[in-house]
Amino acid sequence: MITMSREFLNEIISYCKEIYPDEACGLLAGKTAIIEKIYKITNIRHSSFNYEMDAMEQLKCEKAIRKAGLKIIGIYHSHPTSSAYPSQLDIMRVYWPGDPDMLIYPDACHMIVGLIGGVTEVKAFMINSRQKISEIKLNII
Repeated sequence: MITMSREFLNEIISYCKEIYPDEACGLLAGKTAIIEKIYKITNIRHSSFNYEMDAMEQLKCEKAIRKAGLKIIGIYHSHPTSSAYPSQLDIMRVYWPGDPDMLIYPDACHMIVGLIGGVTEVKAFMINSRQKISEIKLNII
């Protein structure tokens, strides 16, 4: 389970709608499974079905996260044209290129904001090294 404030969730949803029809993306940070800070990162793909975080922005955010004494709790992105469930591209993206057994962020959840048909759906998942997808509870406070 991960916990986040309604304010953070609303900020993420607003960002996803602002970037629409492209996928939005970013990082979630905290000390435990409680999100204490969110980071918006530019999707350099500018695509409605794929995202790639701007590497320099991502590095800058990772440094800020470490400096604040936090860790990456999750990664979020939107699905402007599909439901809030990991696509095959999403699953492939969690691994280092060329190594289907090595997760980039092994302890991070993957939060997806589905925006299909004007209905907003938000879900969180864990994806393990065997490409097993497990939905986890998203606790909004």
